[in-house]
Amino acid sequence: MRLPGLWRLPLGKVPEVSVDELHRWLELGHPVQLLDARTRLEYRGGTIGAADYAPLSETPVVLQRLDLDPSQPVVMLCLSGHRSRPGTRWLRLQGFKAFSLQGGITAWKRAGLPLSSPNSKAGD
Repeated sequence: MRLPGLWRLPLGKVPEVSVDELHRWLELGHPVQLLDARTRLEYRGGTIGAADYAPLSETPVVLQRLDLDPSQPVVMLCLSGHRSRPGTRWLRLQGFKAFSLQGGITAWKRAGLPLSSPNSKAGD
């Protein structure tokens, strides 16, 4: 399916999940798929949980490779919440229940929450 390039625009609203809510989901073992849309260098510096590397510029191709479960929510991560909007929009166009992390990794770190080492094979 060919999508118009407008999905890539970081403008407009998309559903968001707060840092507190995502942290609660992870603490309770709530099934959630995490995708990190930051640059390779940013991703290698640490991510949230077991987030997969899914750079915005490659979103459709990467998401085909990841074989996401459409029955589970997806949270897109980026540095500030700006790059995750287009990824969230694209996922929603594909029928996923997707959210952008409100404030991004910056808000996560500001809340004093830890980052984890990225998947060793990801981001290569």
